[in-house]
Amino acid sequence: MSQWSVYSRRQWVRAVNLSALMAWALISIPMTAATGLSLLGYAAIFGLPISFFCCWLIGAPILRRAMRKRVSALKAATTGGIVALSIAFLSIVVGCVNGWRQSLDPQSSFVRDGKHVLEVDGILAGYGWLMLAQTTAIFMTLGVIIALFVWFVIGEPDPN
Repeated sequence: MSQWSVYSRRQWVRAVNLSALMAWALISIPMTAATGLSLLGYAAIFGLPISFFCCWLIGAPILRRAMRKRVSALKAATTGGIVALSIAFLSIVVGCVNGWRQSLDPQSSFVRDGKHVLEVDGILAGYGWLMLAQTTAIFMTLGVIIALFVWFVIGEPDPN
């Protein structure tokens, strides 16, 4: 970080890494508990790198800007929600683009009776939008919880 930051570079790195680890834990552990703990190893092998990549790519710049000044609990919660919303938005855009590309293929499973399935019962249907909104809201809530936990662990600014 630079000299104008209230928090040290070490605190910033710790905040990003702790955010990635907590995000992985809050998503992977309940999912593997529901499907079987034998999948936890696979969740660690594939999920941890993805979690760290997303947090360093999207969360680190936002955190660096937020940590220029003293962070309150409200600012931490807001920042966590913004990071989670940014990751969710990127995921939604990538998913929609991939679905659209697959729907253009006439041999794809997205075409049924000459109509695109996405227009009938896919993401463009009301239920699809509702499910997307619900999972995004849950993801943002997890982002707020993670941010508040990280805020509590990081503690007071240490300019060293």
